[in-house]
Amino acid sequence: MRNSERGQALPLALVALAAGVLIIAPFLGQVSSTMIGSRTYAQTMTEQYSCDGGVEWALWRLKENPVLTTNPNYNSTSLAPFPSQINGSSFPTTEIRYVESAEGNGTITPPWQDGQGWHDYPVGQVVPGTLTVVINNITASKNVQIRLKDRPSPPQDFQGDGPYIANFTIDYTGSCTVQVKLPSTKKYGPMGPGPISISITYPTAGGGGGSGVTEAIIPTWLTGPDWVNYPFRATDTGNVTVVVTCDAPIIRIKLEGSSYPMGTYAAPGGTYYVPVGPVSPSQPDQQIQVQLRALDGKGKEIPYYGPGTITITYPIASYDIRAQIGDRTITIRATASYLATRVISWQIE
Repeated sequence: MRNSERGQALPLALVALAAGVLIIAPFLGQVSSTMIGSRTYAQTMTEQYSCDGGVEWALWRLKENPVLTTNPNYNSTSLAPFPSQINGSSFPTTEIRYVESAEGNGTITPPWQDGQGWHDYPVGQVVPGTLTVVINNITASKNVQIRLKDRPSPPQDFQGDGPYIANFTIDYTGSCTVQVKLPSTKKYGPMGPGPISISITYPTAGGGGGSGVTEAIIPTWLTGPDWVNYPFRATDTGNVTVVVTCDAPIIRIKLEGSSYPMGTYAAPGGTYYVPVGPVSPSQPDQQIQVQLRALDGKGKEIPYYGPGTITITYPIASYDIRAQIGDRTITIRATASYLATRVISWQIE
């Protein structure tokens, strides 16, 4: 090396060292942050998977017993015993609560007006929803009619023993008047036994909330001279609704083994409501019975042979399930029946 080139490598080495220091320090910081982030992410995902496991375990318990609890508060008692561990750590805190059904409707029981002709029953301010009219304590009546005043909905006709239940879809906001028309007592005899009562349930804004859940089945259409049974298994207290659509002049519907009165409807069919309670796994299926009749030339009842459709809607229980471990919480809402348990919402916090 020439004397004139001595010392020229030192500046280059210092520049390379400075550049290395400038580069390595952020690189090491990034590596450290990445490792910390990876550990945090791994912990977060482990907690989420553990919560998922808690939720799935609770859903399995619901499948085993759809009527698991009626406690409206979060609790773990109905889910015990818990598995000991999951993902190498303690099982997440898992709780369940029953979601009470709540229509959030207003109800009035107006005074009964006996006699014939249309009678007006004004109700409060309604919002879009379903308005229900129930008439009780009527036997051997003919052609009771219920309608909304000054609205396009056609009257709903009923015959046979009550109660009569009419439902109207409200697609407006404002005042509403229900009209009821009774047949002549001179022609058909007493409307008896009294006192006859009428109640009206109507949708109102800002109701009580909650979640009423139902499940519908479409049973096979059967025809013949006798009662036909359609089984179902409710898991919540409420009403079972039977909708029959056909041209049979006479349709009779009842709940087998129930003291609830039989409903009789004129063509083209009817909607029948029966209060039911949940059925436990050890109990047999409940049975809806449907009988179809036509009239011969002499006015005598004869079997009706279809076609038509029957839809049965019955209440099923709704539950909230919450699993929590560390900073992770998963909350779901699920419906449970003897046919299936379904998740209807999922929230991760």
